Amino acid sequence: MTEFDLRQEAVFITVISQCNIPESLTGLKMFISIEGKKGNLCLPWLEEKANELAYNCLANGMFMVTTVTNPAQPEQTVTVMIEPYLPPHELIILGGGHIAVPLAGIGKLMGYRVVVVDDRPEFVSLKRFPEADKGIYCSFNDIEDVLDLGPRSCVIIVTRGHKHDLDCLRRVIKYPLAYLGMVGSRRKVHLIRKKLSEEGVQFEKIDQVHMPIGLDIGAKTPVEIAVSIAAELINVRRGGRAHSIKTGVSNKVQIASECEMPSAIDQEIFQKAIKAAIDDAPAALATVIKTQGSTPRKAGARMLIDSNGCTFGTIGGGFGESEVGVAALNVIKGIKPYIYRLSLDSEAAASEGMVCGGMMEVFIEPVSAFARIFNGGVDFEPEYATDHYQGRRGSCYGYSLPSS
Repeated sequence: MTEFDLRQEAVFITVISQCNIPESLTGLKMFISIEGKKGNLCLPWLEEKANELAYNCLANGMFMVTTVTNPAQPEQTVTVMIEPYLPPHELIILGGGHIAVPLAGIGKLMGYRVVVVDDRPEFVSLKRFPEADKGIYCSFNDIEDVLDLGPRSCVIIVTRGHKHDLDCLRRVIKYPLAYLGMVGSRRKVHLIRKKLSEEGVQFEKIDQVHMPIGLDIGAKTPVEIAVSIAAELINVRRGGRAHSIKTGVSNKVQIASECEMPSAIDQEIFQKAIKAAIDDAPAALATVIKTQGSTPRKAGARMLIDSNGCTFGTIGGGFGESEVGVAALNVIKGIKPYIYRLSLDSEAAASEGMVCGGMMEVFIEPVSAFARIFNGGVDFEPEYATDHYQGRRGSCYGYSLPSS
């Protein structure tokens, strides 16, 4: 099997359910990138819709599960899981001072790829920023030469002085960033807005900058300010309504989503799953496809399980994750995908220290399914999955429905 470029943006589409279709499709997978597609889903109408869904996913980067209907025979439906394989959002911190140190750690916990830039080598050192993925020592005048700025970049300007802040802002404001914020007093912000306007920068561009940066939580210390900035990143990314310092009012809803945002760990899980398929190593990939109520993770969360029961990633921890791990071992042995439903009622939730219960549905598939999209092979006979697993609070069942 030929390896594919793990750096490219792509979408995986997997069939997880079907209705009134004689052929069994459950587990079929297709890989779509800007360079084309690999694998197939067997039905022309399904592949046509899958292409459309994939390119929408590349644009918005959102995990989703949706049902596709055959336009010629509306009684035929297929449910597919749309998984973006994208580079994680990058948190670029311009300035390695007191605020940058806690912010780098918080950003890493949030799943960002963290990059710190400063013109003083000791302020981008590994010792100072052990959590950062990269430290760049260069003049702030050269940041455009060393950074790849774009829609997946979140830029925080926290340099040591007004001049450096303005220099950085001049250089990055022209890019279509996911987020751009700058620390500063209201007086400083007023002066910078006036200066940029005099230099011909469009008002719309200036107004998009979060300055003063952060949510209005009364932050004073560097750590508190870092928390305020991180909270605003979440507010913008999730479409929250919390009050920003910049406006004093809540943000407009931009993206409201109950699914997980792609992170560095998600990309690494995909890489490990594909490598296991390439190496013909037995393993299973568990992906949360639906949640209700209080759950520790949302749709899109993933966990890789090998034949020894070792895991990489998490879908929430606790007994529920343990049960999914056991179910995954059955998938590895049986080479058949199925959906595991985990229900955590109020009594069980209380025993684990949770306020209330919830429900998760997890699609578990053998990683060998990835082999089919690259070499056309079949790792199992596609038939109705009859294997069942009944856990203390969960159940496993095949989601490929027999034809009626």
